[in-house]
Amino acid sequence: MTAGGCNIWYNTRMNVVLFFQSTMRKSWREKLAGAFRFARERGWLIQVIERSATPAAIRNALRTWRPLGCMVDRAHSCGMPPDGVFGDMPVAYLDQDPSHPSPKHSCVLHDSAATARLAAKELLNLGYKSCGFVGMPQPRFWSRERADAYREEAVKAGCTFSEFAGEDIVSWLSTLPKPCAVLAVNDYAAQQVHHAAQTLGLEIPDDIAIAGIDNDELYCEAMKPGLTSVAPDFEEAGYRLASLLADQIENPEKPPVLVKYGPSKLVRRGSTRKIVVADVRVRRALEFIRRNACSRSLGVNDVTKEMNCSRRLATLRFREAVGHSIVDEIHDVRFQYACKLLAETDLATSVVVSECGYDSESFFKKYFKQRTGLSMKDWRATTSTPAATSR
Repeated sequence: MTAGGCNIWYNTRMNVVLFFQSTMRKSWREKLAGAFRFARERGWLIQVIERSATPAAIRNALRTWRPLGCMVDRAHSCGMPPDGVFGDMPVAYLDQDPSHPSPKHSCVLHDSAATARLAAKELLNLGYKSCGFVGMPQPRFWSRERADAYREEAVKAGCTFSEFAGEDIVSWLSTLPKPCAVLAVNDYAAQQVHHAAQTLGLEIPDDIAIAGIDNDELYCEAMKPGLTSVAPDFEEAGYRLASLLADQIENPEKPPVLVKYGPSKLVRRGSTRKIVVADVRVRRALEFIRRNACSRSLGVNDVTKEMNCSRRLATLRFREAVGHSIVDEIHDVRFQYACKLLAETDLATSVVVSECGYDSESFFKKYFKQRTGLSMKDWRATTSTPAATSR
């Protein structure tokens, strides 16, 4: 049976909605997850059509699937929306350039400025007076909004500001006064900044603090130290997009509306985690944990003994100074060591777990997947060095 025949077979039995999108990046997959959540409530079948589809391919998809309506991700497209291709079909757009709005269809739009300001708050709290921004190489409205918002916050804080203009990033980074705080338009761009910093021999975050956007764990956890990143609420965006489409299907005469979605959280990792601790006891505890975290016998009581105060006082002082618990610090040091072993050796995952101080392999595998979104095996496949994989 041909693909087209199969599609028609489904469409006689279900309410099909097309989503012109791509699932090759985490952000797009999260948008799709939100749309799927709404679709389950309505009994829709969502069929993904690659966002790079030509007008002819779009028309063919409409003929083949005969959908109730369409959702279109426009985050990596420029200019006017393709209203004419869809005719009278109900359509909802995601991240359509606000300077070229659709006169007939609703849109869900990312508040890129709010996301950039959340990252700026994290970076500017370090007190550095030199700031930089690395945006998209192609013109994108959301890249411009992020740059402008970060510049505004940096200037208000009395900082100098420089924007990477597309030349050699290593040369650009070398000219920034140090220490500096760099915001990248997304995690992929942040990875390039991270590599440039290493090329220049800069210490992260002491010489350069880096933050990204998207919180794609594949990139964020692969960097050493890990990348601090803002997670936009992509899943909520997908849900709202499907909701707007449903509203248009049910109320075709209703005027189009614009709905915004913002950041959901900032995930702090080592690229901005410059801990300046005045409490001598907490500094001693941090060093003690760094040296002994992978010992199976290490527990909170051992750390509080090192701090030479009661457990209650020790835990309060530690959380106040560092921002999280003693247990969280132990897990984080173990996690970072596990990543190092997975990337640089061919040790079996069970051995890696043991080397990091865990008795329960199942516990650590679950913890690892919660932090990275990947199994230890899959994470190793994407990040290990040639030396590790060729042994």
